[in-house]
Parts: sequence; C-alpha cells; structure tokens
Amino acid sequence: MGNARSQGKLTFLNWLLALALSPGMLFPAGYLVVYLATNVHLNSSFKENMSQEFLAATENRVSISIGTMRAGLDFRSVTLQKLELKPAENVSRPSDNVAIPALRIEQLNLCNLLFDRTCREQSVKTITRQILRNNRTGVIAHHH
Repeated sequence: MGNARSQGKLTFLNWLLALALSPGMLFPAGYLVVYLATNVHLNSSFKENMSQEFLAATENRVSISIGTMRAGLDFRSVTLQKLELKPAENVSRPSDNVAIPALRIEQLNLCNLLFDRTCREQSVKTITRQILRNNRTGVIAHHH
C-alpha cells in the first residue's frame, strides 16, 4: 500500500495538469477560444459579406466601410467601430460620407456564426437592415 501511494505523489506539475483539465477551467477556456475565433471571423470574411450585402440592399448606391467588429460577450450583439457610409458613385464628395465612430447592434444570435452558414447569412442581413433603418431615420445609436 505504501508503494502505490508513492507512485501517485502529488507534484506541482500534476496539480497544474489537474487544474487545467478541471471543468471549471475547460469551459471558460473553450468559451474564450470560440469568442476569439468569432471576433476573428467577424473581422475577416464576415466584413466582406457585409459590404456585399450592403451594396445589394442599397442597389449599389451606398457602400459601407467597417473598421472593426466585436461580438458581445453573450453573442447577442455586435459593435461596429469606425463605420462609414459613402455613395458608391465615383464622383461622390467627402461631405456626402456619413461617419459613425461606433454602433452597437442588439438582438442578434451569433452563437452559431462559425458553425452554421444560415446563421451567418441571417446575421449579415439583420445587421445590414438595422444599419439602414438607423440611417434612414437619422437616429444612429452611438455606443462608446
């Protein structure tokens, strides 16, 4: 019995391994990985899809430029920073551009954004509609 106990000796490395593999650490680590991957996706191909959808929704009259996108911690909102709406014509004047430092869009479902194409397409359309709705009414909800 003494021999079995000496083999299962608790060392600092074993303690760290047990801590790292505990459910209390695995869930937050997994959540953090999904959250970071979602934000990376939002700032790459998702932004390109947003630009294309916005042009189509405005019948190629207005283009959109987004600096960065950040998902809310609950995956129910997105914050767009350095948003700019500009006429798509080549002869537009800089004064025709609408610059929005930050805009928060609520009531989204970004939980499956990385895993479900339908969710991705629906999110692009929902964000586009809300930007257009806010811009048409002149009520842009700024978020700092």
